[in-house]
Amino acid sequence: MLPHANSGVLQIGDAAVPYQLRRSRRRRTLGLTVTAHEVRIHAPSWTPRPEIERYVLQQHDWLHRTWARLQACTPQTDAAPVSEVRYLGRALRLDIHASLFGGVQRHGGVLRVYAPPGGDASALVRAWLLARAERLLAWRLARIARKLGRAPSRFALSNAQTQWGSCTRRGHIRLNWRLVQAPLTLIDYVAAHELAHLVHLDHSPRFWTQVAALCPDVSARRAELRTMSHSLFLI
Repeated sequence: MLPHANSGVLQIGDAAVPYQLRRSRRRRTLGLTVTAHEVRIHAPSWTPRPEIERYVLQQHDWLHRTWARLQACTPQTDAAPVSEVRYLGRALRLDIHASLFGGVQRHGGVLRVYAPPGGDASALVRAWLLARAERLLAWRLARIARKLGRAPSRFALSNAQTQWGSCTRRGHIRLNWRLVQAPLTLIDYVAAHELAHLVHLDHSPRFWTQVAALCPDVSARRAELRTMSHSLFLI
């Protein structure tokens, strides 16, 4: 149960997590945002408190997984450096070299990173992935949009820490750039999920029927994405 105040502590598994309840007259649905420090509960201004409590309780397992993943991803001073990244589901070993000029080149299963002395090799790898994500995710989204017969009014990449994608009432779709590390089947699942919101801006049975029409094996792909989510947020 939530305390009656609009902020307090929420019990998630064994963790006592600070939360904020944010109400808005413009909002139409309940939603959650999880950061490394707190949980934010978003609700329409008219939503009764018991309905909000039921929603949060229903989302407990997701909150538990997301909170645990964010805590695991919190940088530690003695953490080992990342030795590989994924690209379209394939592991690429990082081979880092000191160089006067920064750059990244792929050689089969190796990603060769040329970093200036004192430079951030991880930033170069992220830039390499981002450049590919912009083209590849737009391509997969457009491909499935043709199947739906509707296209987003705008597309952009996101750097969200807890969401793979989003779709607004205006038809603006954002996909997390880290998806470029996942296999195409999982990229297509997230794209189909967000495109289905152009028809049903909820998670009703009709929505999931629409997702299934755009993307086969929805349950299996969703489960696979959850399983590998942590590894996609290491970079």
